[in-house]
Amino acid sequence: MPRQFLRVLQQIPTFEISSQMILPLVPIVIVDKINMRFLIAALLMTSLVSPAWALKTVVVKNDRALIDLEGEDLQIGDKVGARDSAGKARALLEIKQIKNGKAVAAILKGKMSQEYSLSKIGGTKSAASPTTTKASGAKPSHSKSAWGVTAGYAMNSIQAKPSATTSVSMSGSSFNLSGFYQTEMSPNLNVRILGGYETLVAEGKAQTPMCNDSVDCKVDIGYLGIEAIGQYTFLRTSKLNAWAGAGLSFLFGINKTSNVFKANTNQTIIAALGVDYKISQKYFIPLQLDYAYYPDNNVSAANQIILRAGWGINF
Repeated sequence: MPRQFLRVLQQIPTFEISSQMILPLVPIVIVDKINMRFLIAALLMTSLVSPAWALKTVVVKNDRALIDLEGEDLQIGDKVGARDSAGKARALLEIKQIKNGKAVAAILKGKMSQEYSLSKIGGTKSAASPTTTKASGAKPSHSKSAWGVTAGYAMNSIQAKPSATTSVSMSGSSFNLSGFYQTEMSPNLNVRILGGYETLVAEGKAQTPMCNDSVDCKVDIGYLGIEAIGQYTFLRTSKLNAWAGAGLSFLFGINKTSNVFKANTNQTIIAALGVDYKISQKYFIPLQLDYAYYPDNNVSAANQIILRAGWGINF
């Protein structure tokens, strides 16, 4: 009976209802002559097996085969089996590269032919598994720690109070140079610590000689600065991480020229925005915009807008 059934099926016309499934178009007259259980089994087997054989070999060269995925969801490292028209296993392949719906597979065992049918063996490997990572050459999307250097341009504003009844507005610009270390506290939360040379430079004219008996008021201070910022990453793509943060800095005067006030140490409150632009998995360009506020006191009130850019290395 099974042999008669197969001969009948071979004479039945077919029609395609999807790119992966071919079902027999069975006339009602033939159905009456065939045991219904065999027909149902054939239909089920066709619908279940056909999608697994959607892969198509385009070309075979040496120990490599180019495969048209035909919409099949494969990943680098997946194994593919090849069978001849009789259903006998002939070769075992492993996916090495995937691009534009086609894959390059290495022939691990057996001999491959373009006429053989292909099917994926087993489930898809996790992208995080060591085998897949090794096969694809992929690395983690971001590192736990980084270090680097930045140069900064600061725009400074000072409201100085040489006396209790007088004040003078000053402004200016200066340059900074810092190194930084960055570490990950959680997937979206980092801490960045900067240390280096920070500056506060400004000048202005007073209405009366109030700055050491001069109307020309000047501040030129160089600090050894330490800044700590908590960063929250609100946007992460393959090319950049965008973040917002806040923190504190501590400034220790190492050289100063001022006829307005004396400043040996200082502290600032910082709000920051930044982007880390990825050059590669290892290198990135840190861009950081700080607003630094010097708390008001009896001598002065000041703020800075500092634009920093530099070079970072993940490790």
